[in-house]
Amino acid sequence: MPTLKRKIINGLKFLLEIIWDGIIVILFVIVIRSYIIAPFQIHGPSMCDTFNNLNGQCIRGNGEYIMVYKLGYQNIGGWQIGIPKRGDIVVFQPPNGIGDEFFIKRVIGLPGETIEIKEGYVYINTKRLDESSYLNKSNLGHTDTQKNETIFVIPQGQYFVLGDNRRASSDSRRCFDQIGCTTNNTPFVPLANLQGKAFIVLWPFNQIRLSKEVDYTLSSK
Repeated sequence: MPTLKRKIINGLKFLLEIIWDGIIVILFVIVIRSYIIAPFQIHGPSMCDTFNNLNGQCIRGNGEYIMVYKLGYQNIGGWQIGIPKRGDIVVFQPPNGIGDEFFIKRVIGLPGETIEIKEGYVYINTKRLDESSYLNKSNLGHTDTQKNETIFVIPQGQYFVLGDNRRASSDSRRCFDQIGCTTNNTPFVPLANLQGKAFIVLWPFNQIRLSKEVDYTLSSK
């Protein structure tokens, strides 16, 4: 028969094993959420109809939950693992430091490119971008700009992003501010501000789906 002392020692060992296993699990979750994948809830209508379009209604408040793949844009020890492509839907902190708020938009312009918005369409280095695969009828051909700011020259290491719901999106056209661009803010998102790429919708369950890749063509129109 084990003595009381032995029972206490065995009980403490068991408790320490549980605590240690718990610490390992917590550290594992932290590493995964910090560097690999993380959940994100989409708020507002700026990405309709691609996201937050439920039962034919564009949700203006909290909507779909997605998973964000973070490893693709990580800089680890000075090594950049992956860079955004045109068409990627990215979660990022706005360049103008609006608190802890995160935005979700689509990458449209890449470093070094010149974006021009005219007659409701986006042009990249004078060639029109075909966005018919994800813009709905009310948005296709209706990309407007703030005042007379129609040409954007993208610096190296930065990106030009737009929401798919062009009529209800505070994006690069407006420097991520409903008031619009001023001398104190910028329309471009630095690579370091990108948190990751949206790759799957997890909730609601009847809406589970992968984020679609876009195969772009540039027209001479």
